[in-house]
Amino acid sequence: MIRNQTFKGMALAAAFALVAPITGCGAPHAAQNSVTSASGAASPVTYPMTIKDDMGDTVTLKHQPMRIVSGSEGTDEILVSLVPKSRIALVTTLASNPEYSNVVRQVKGIPAWSGDDPEQALAVHPDLVLEAGYVSPKVVDQLHQAGVPMYTFSLNDFNSIFDIERNILTVGRLVGEPGKADALVASMRQGIAQIESAVQGQRKPTVLDYGSYGFAAGRSTTVDDIIRDAGGVNVAHTLNGWQKITDEQIVKWNPDVIIDSSDDAAFLKKLASDPALQSVAAVREHHLYAIDSADLSSVSQYVVRAVYDVAKVLHPSAHLKEPKVMA
Repeated sequence: MIRNQTFKGMALAAAFALVAPITGCGAPHAAQNSVTSASGAASPVTYPMTIKDDMGDTVTLKHQPMRIVSGSEGTDEILVSLVPKSRIALVTTLASNPEYSNVVRQVKGIPAWSGDDPEQALAVHPDLVLEAGYVSPKVVDQLHQAGVPMYTFSLNDFNSIFDIERNILTVGRLVGEPGKADALVASMRQGIAQIESAVQGQRKPTVLDYGSYGFAAGRSTTVDDIIRDAGGVNVAHTLNGWQKITDEQIVKWNPDVIIDSSDDAAFLKKLASDPALQSVAAVREHHLYAIDSADLSSVSQYVVRAVYDVAKVLHPSAHLKEPKVMA
């Protein structure tokens, strides 16, 4: 699936010419001051609003946007929790695919955008376009020439759960719903805190997130945060970002558990029978787990579900309660 920041995710994103939502620790922007509280006390929004996006471009909104175009799966999932469907003019084609999306039901009836056709976006007369940093220059140029306000999120803007929170707050301010965004972040934090409390005191197994493209999730990835918050230790934390690894490295790390996304489950079966890995604890003990793709790849509030999914396989005896994501 679209494993944000993963080679696999980037390959899929290129193939679809959209999503790889807003991915890392980018430069601070307007929402950063309120992300630390998430207490419901977000500052009010007034229009006209002028703000710099993550690419350094100036975005001016003359009024509260009512015709919003979403150019990433991450903003698809964020928007549906902040504004009514009537204000969302287009979502990505992946938003209606249950293998990749957590909001299939919520986006039903909203037209889908291919992401690489600026004319399709212009046809709905948008007053705000939310885009990912790898969007085609053709799309950027044509939308800018048409005078459409477009906020572009950097590809380095979703490498942690904190970054996800911060971007939710940014979207909230752009669409004029800072209070809802603040509440959404607070709900995320509460859900993760409940999971952490449930697994507290349990032995922390060592975990490797590894997929068929041969890349492992190191530090500065959302997966690193997910594993930690789920009560595990990421054996690849010494790596920076997503790095390709060898069988020899896996044997050396000897993880207790190996996880992968559910759309790549066939690869886990291959690992289970790989002669080179039979000494690895996760393989020897059959602790190879497919985690729901839409959850594990999420760069929205639904990342909380990934923490829960991983905690379930790491701590099957813990009294875990599935977190409810605000809709």
